[in-house]
Amino acid sequence: APQISVVLLPVSQIKQIPTLLGEKDVIKALQLLPGVQKGTEGSTALYVRGGGPDQNLILLDEAQVYNANHLFGFFSVFNGDAIKNVDFWKGGFPARYGGRLSSVIDLQMKEGGKDHLRGEGGIGLLSSRLTLDKNKKKGKSSFLVSGRRTYLDLLTMPLMSKELKTGYSFYDLNAKLNFDLGAKDKLYVSGYFGND
Repeated sequence: APQISVVLLPVSQIKQIPTLLGEKDVIKALQLLPGVQKGTEGSTALYVRGGGPDQNLILLDEAQVYNANHLFGFFSVFNGDAIKNVDFWKGGFPARYGGRLSSVIDLQMKEGGKDHLRGEGGIGLLSSRLTLDKNKKKGKSSFLVSGRRTYLDLLTMPLMSKELKTGYSFYDLNAKLNFDLGAKDKLYVSGYFGND
């Protein structure tokens, strides 16, 4: 059935968008859509059709994310290598997403490899990332582990005086286990860990 005011955005399309400092960012890609305005320059705040950033519901594998940014709003907490697709509702969203006035951002993580151990990674100017996924039992279960960490603190520590040795860093760790219980039944356990 046709859905009004929803954009289904695959991550393969997000990867083709030019990136800032080598970091592909899901939220910054959404800022390029019609009806969406960004906040201050470089910020991950979304203003959808006149609503405020606090009126957006952000879900990662059906779990609500309250603080979706790092580095004072410069980067989002979502590692693009771990995300499969993004459903972005600008209006007319179903009642199950109630409680928000502006928009719903529903992100689904990848489910892991089906055949053998796969890896994907990258080195950026501010952070590096690595994603590993594998099928544990052929056709029955799989896992995905994805991590990202900035090394801004490691680069600036030698330049600071002994009195001002306060480095800034952040990391994200996504993990997901999938179990196929039958033709129609599936169980998954998903987790996000991060520090800023």
